[in-house]
Amino acid sequence: MITSPKFLHFILFFIISVFGTTQLHAGSYQNFNAHYAWINNWNDPNHLIRGKFGRQATPELEVNFNISEKGLYGYPAILRGSHYGWNPTGDKLFPTQVSSLKQIPLKFNYTTRGNNMAGNFAYDIFLRNDANGGHPQLEIMIWGDHNSWPLGEKTASNVLTENGYTFDLWEGYNAAAGYYVYTFVPSNTVGRNLSLPKKGALNLNAKPFLSWLNMARGKDNHFNDSMYIDVIEAGFEVVGGQGTIKMKATIDAQKYL
Repeated sequence: MITSPKFLHFILFFIISVFGTTQLHAGSYQNFNAHYAWINNWNDPNHLIRGKFGRQATPELEVNFNISEKGLYGYPAILRGSHYGWNPTGDKLFPTQVSSLKQIPLKFNYTTRGNNMAGNFAYDIFLRNDANGGHPQLEIMIWGDHNSWPLGEKTASNVLTENGYTFDLWEGYNAAAGYYVYTFVPSNTVGRNLSLPKKGALNLNAKPFLSWLNMARGKDNHFNDSMYIDVIEAGFEVVGGQGTIKMKATIDAQKYL
């Protein structure tokens, strides 16, 4: 068994690359108007991740798991847009070109209860160079509370501050998935063996993160603001432990007039 947290994202995208999107859509889901909540437990053959959906207008998802060995088992999430070409809602906000967006307001609140829970609360943004949808060509993650490990290496510190968090940038190429990954992680939190809080939130505007990448990494041939966002996801990457996660999230984007 691979136990090093540096390999967790590699395993995730290897499975995506080999088995395709049909496997990824095996978990149950529920639509909430433009959003959908999804119990994405694709790497969980013993159904150790279980969940149920809320009944209010705001997308809600409750996930329970009891996992003794560390690994990357799934990413239960609330989504808006098209994940690998799949969008059960018919909502037309995405794909949208980054340069056309003035703001990308995201709200994500969560509570936890359990023992030795490991993972990360994160936004996951998939992009392409065109509006055709399908397999992503770039992934951008923004992490909140976590005790996990991002892919690649830290390449910049304290790059920007949003709503109380200051972020470092981690980055690397995921060969199995076939695209590059940028991850914004709260500064100096990786490798500290933190505990997940009982209550947390990651409410922010994602546009400054994309603007910073365009300015600081636009010449690296991985990202530029002419790319299209296919989907934005708010969820919890389950790495191990026993407990319950409750999530509420809303995802939006406002265009320049």
